[in-house]
Amino acid sequence: MTEPSWTDAFPTPTSKPARLTREDCAALLKDSSLVNGKDFVFVDVRRTDFGGGTVRGAVNVHAQTFFDNLDAFTAEYAAVKKVIFFCNSSSWTDTKMGRGPRCAAWYQDALDTRGIKTSQAFILSAGVKGWVNEFKDDASLTQDYDEQFWLQA
Repeated sequence: MTEPSWTDAFPTPTSKPARLTREDCAALLKDSSLVNGKDFVFVDVRRTDFGGGTVRGAVNVHAQTFFDNLDAFTAEYAAVKKVIFFCNSSSWTDTKMGRGPRCAAWYQDALDTRGIKTSQAFILSAGVKGWVNEFKDDASLTQDYDEQFWLQA
């Protein structure tokens, strides 16, 4: 018998947020005319597997508690133009939705339900694994990189 998933307690999101490439996201961080927390914010939804490094300036909001705090999250980030979610791989297939895509879709659903047009949800393609693989040596893009963490992962 299969154990129930943490997602079984929550509604299935209906939105399908767009993906942003690592290069597009890196450009946001490098653009000195943009402000993290106003023009964009990265949301790392990992919980027990949070570690090894993340996107510079990302906030950590656990996927498992995200839906219960969706109203407060929406109120806090509704004025941020691009809210970019990720987990380890940010995978989304016909049969499985990763934590990053699920939270992005819940956020976009909340924006759509409330008629909020000042913010939009996105998904970081390939998640943090892809990010650290490409940008681990660039401290302007990655913070708290720990090579040993990724060697054991």
